[in-house]
Amino acid sequence: MILDISCVRDILICLETHPFLNEELEYQYVDLPDLEQLLSSRNNDYPRSQITYTVSKLKEANFIHVSIIKTETCIANFLISSITFEGHQFLDTIRPDSVWEKIRAICEKTGLKSIATIMDIADILLPDTLKKALP
Repeated sequence: MILDISCVRDILICLETHPFLNEELEYQYVDLPDLEQLLSSRNNDYPRSQITYTVSKLKEANFIHVSIIKTETCIANFLISSITFEGHQFLDTIRPDSVWEKIRAICEKTGLKSIATIMDIADILLPDTLKKALP
């Protein structure tokens, strides 16, 4: 299965808006139906298989804390408890739409779409973005 880099970004942006702790400091997990709803509310519709695959890759990249609930033959659901520090840092580098569009264009042009490549491209673009923000 191909890792959809737009799905990676969209999931992290949606998760960032979710209150993972309530006022009693109890976890407010995000499961597959919750994430589908969050994505849909932002006009981002992905197949369940793509969402679940992306969540598993975000776990491997250490961008989210998630428990994946499996049966013998399938993934039944997952429970996301938070975005990690690394996940927040990654999201901060790809959040601005202008930066994201440049990253996507480079990925499409080169055919390189791994999370590591996206991070490398974001690191290259960061100095120009910062220079433009200075008075």
